[in-house]
Amino acid sequence: MKMKKLVSLGMAMILSLGLVACNGGEDKNSTSSSTEKLEQIQESGKLVVGIYPDYPPFEFHSTKSGKNEIAGVDKDLGEAIAKEIGVEAEFKEITFDGLIGALKADKIDIVLSGMSPTPEREKSVDFSDLYYVGKNILAVKEGEENKIKTIDELKDLKVAVQKGSIQEAYITKLGCKSIKSLESIPDVMTELKNGNVDAVVVNDTVGILNMQEMGGLAKANLELPNDNADEGMAAAIKKGDNKAYLEKINKTVKEFKANQFEKSLKENTDLATQNK
Repeated sequence: MKMKKLVSLGMAMILSLGLVACNGGEDKNSTSSSTEKLEQIQESGKLVVGIYPDYPPFEFHSTKSGKNEIAGVDKDLGEAIAKEIGVEAEFKEITFDGLIGALKADKIDIVLSGMSPTPEREKSVDFSDLYYVGKNILAVKEGEENKIKTIDELKDLKVAVQKGSIQEAYITKLGCKSIKSLESIPDVMTELKNGNVDAVVVNDTVGILNMQEMGGLAKANLELPNDNADEGMAAAIKKGDNKAYLEKINKTVKEFKANQFEKSLKENTDLATQNK
């Protein structure tokens, strides 16, 4: 009987140690990819930023320095975030609709590419606080500013948008029947100028700059419905990446909005205009 008790006690101790070991392993594994993210970036010495530079003045290519480089508000913000973390910023070009996939696959550490938080995207990524809010507008050919008078008329026309953008989701929800989605804003605007589509839905800051650069295009006088028509931009990180990392980003976003945003927007708008 005594021996049986000792065996039972020994088995209980083994099971207890096993559970402790398992729990310790689970705790370590469940937090390694999240709580260590900030440390991983600091140890690597770089913040890898996913960006699609076709969205001036937020991200675009500039040859001002004599070589082709990425410029824009989002680049400035990315460098500010890297500086706050204590590393260098490295920018990796990825098509807009591939950015979230690259983030989930750990090919990049953060997305800074004029991305708007949406319920669908929030299933896959965590967003920072907004650093910019703009309104979507309707672009048309010059001289056709008053041609589209109602939203019902717009629904029956050919409308172009950037693939994977909030504008694509917006006009789909609006009920537009003929939608042409293209990779880049210049491609979208070219389709409009060539008469292959009747209108383009685009962010106001980006749209007006592109219309000025391309010529022959103008903002339609039809106002889009306010519901879901605004485009807020935020940084995106892999879902579950740690709180300390997101806090660093939000701290920088707050400071950038207060002290740098307007200057960066003006400088990059001027640079994008001179770039053509």
